[in-house]
Amino acid sequence: MESSRDWGPPTFPERPERDIGSATSGPLAWTPGTALRARRVALGGSPRRVTVLPSEVRRFALRVRAGRRSGVVAETPQEQNAAIFLLDHGIVDPLPYDRGPVDDVEVVVPVYGDPGPLERCLASLQAEALPVTVVDDASPEPHAGRIASIVERHGARLIRHSVNTGPGGARNTGFTATSAPFVAFIDADALAGPDWVTRLRPLFDDAHLGAVGPRVRPDVRGESAVELYEETRSELDMGAAPSRVVHGVPVGWLPSAAVLVRRSAVTDPPFEPGLRVGEDVDLFWRMDEAGWTVRYVPDVVVHHELRASWRHFTSRRVMYGSSAAFLEMRHPRRLTPASPSWSGLGVLASASTGRPWIAAGIIAYELARTRRLYGPEMPWRVVAEETARSLGSDWFWTGHLLRRDWWPVGWATIALTPRSALARGVAAAMVWEPVRDHILRPTRLDPARSLLMRFLDDASYGTGVIINAISERVPNVITPRPRFPRWPRKTRRR
Repeated sequence: MESSRDWGPPTFPERPERDIGSATSGPLAWTPGTALRARRVALGGSPRRVTVLPSEVRRFALRVRAGRRSGVVAETPQEQNAAIFLLDHGIVDPLPYDRGPVDDVEVVVPVYGDPGPLERCLASLQAEALPVTVVDDASPEPHAGRIASIVERHGARLIRHSVNTGPGGARNTGFTATSAPFVAFIDADALAGPDWVTRLRPLFDDAHLGAVGPRVRPDVRGESAVELYEETRSELDMGAAPSRVVHGVPVGWLPSAAVLVRRSAVTDPPFEPGLRVGEDVDLFWRMDEAGWTVRYVPDVVVHHELRASWRHFTSRRVMYGSSAAFLEMRHPRRLTPASPSWSGLGVLASASTGRPWIAAGIIAYELARTRRLYGPEMPWRVVAEETARSLGSDWFWTGHLLRRDWWPVGWATIALTPRSALARGVAAAMVWEPVRDHILRPTRLDPARSLLMRFLDDASYGTGVIINAISERVPNVITPRPRFPRWPRKTRRR
């Protein structure tokens, strides 16, 4: 991989003015996971925040919330302005819909090696009859010859690299070779839905939308432990909840395995040529930093072929983890593995060691601090919820750190649980998220194997982080930054 330390991203195009009527012309739905308290305080969005809804927004917000996922259209100028506020806060999200054939999108498919998946990918793309460009990233023979035959048989265009550049480089070549206002990138081992582009394209009526991605589900065909785990825990599957894609939320990036981008919203080339992994994270973070909106729309689904070997399972996780150091060079302090507050750590430690009065004192301080932060007008229920969420987040990130980036320390902590009450408390924080996920989104594995697979998943990713942090001398990606919960001087603006 090329050196990243002197890399500087090209300037992004400026966003055009937004036509509010066009931006809100489609159906809108209340985003799952966003709560509404006292009919005026929204808890959630992307990024998550406490939002006191302005009076002129509340009526429309209540109408969309009542409609759940059925879809509500903003009809009046006042509702359209309210819709923009809710969309930009991630409180509501646009629903995809089909308004007829699409003629301003071209598809780019990067491929390397085994052409078998490409055959199935191109067949799945024929339903929408869009122009397709396949970029062969210097596949060796006999693969190159078979790729050429498959591309010709499906009526696509072929571009062949003489030197392998990685998936981002292949996508860049395809992007440059196309001219349509919108470009759909899809991996050669992905299977497109029959109308995935047709349903996503209308969302670009919002002139601020730069990219949108569907849900990428694994195409599970077997019953091995890896397949049954990946069915629910695939690294490419960003989950069932729609979201604006911004740093610091569960859907903090889009996999370029399937994504639709606006040509005028990205740099040329869109993917940084020096990156062979994490290039999609980098692109969408840069788009967000430049002011463009990026959305995840799980109502549209694309499937991705799955390799079921243990070697591939662990090596892919290690590879994903290895991107952390390079991304940290481009986006400083975004790859910090955990930033828990000392309050949360104090509650965890005191509760684990049998000192509940200390934990109670810390919780009381946090309740008062949160009350001060949001002001006396904020309902006490919201204050209590936000305090609990904040402390729970501290425990979550402590466990996450010890399962992933500090997994050797975490596993050693588990080994100490028979002799240490504190170790037992920390171990509980480590297993809390995997157990919760298994309850809410169970795999078809039994609980014990599901938990072991999760620990292997996290440790494999963490291994990639640790190795590259050392080799690239980027300690930030393995250095947590605990926060001191200072008393707020004034109420936070919302």
